[in-house]
Amino acid sequence: MPAFPSTEWAAAFRDAINQNAAYAEAAAAWEGDILLEVVGDAPSAKGAGVYLDLAHGQCREARYVAAASEVNPEFTFRGTRAAWTRIFRKEVDPIRAYLDGTIKLVGNPAKVLRFARAAKELIETASNVPSGG
Repeated sequence: MPAFPSTEWAAAFRDAINQNAAYAEAAAAWEGDILLEVVGDAPSAKGAGVYLDLAHGQCREARYVAAASEVNPEFTFRGTRAAWTRIFRKEVDPIRAYLDGTIKLVGNPAKVLRFARAAKELIETASNVPSGG
């Protein structure tokens, strides 16, 4: 089972996004790139994560990055490995995690809020990707 974040997990996530009709509908007008960054623990001290290039309901690219400095996305969502694990296991609502500061957003929150349904579908899709983490 691939761990988040990893090359294998990113590939499985890309495939799952591209097979999710609800995400495709919710994100039909969205275009942008996102980094799901893991911070604050020793194995990912450099800010490893999964970079996503998303356009009109499809994922053009999903890849593992060993350090956040490798990419310059429009949006970065930062959280500890434990926070991401809890979100992906549906133990914590992602909106609540954002509001209470568990997950930090770098980027324009107004744009994210306009596409809240797409963001919810993206997290729902991530929750369905098997993970060793």
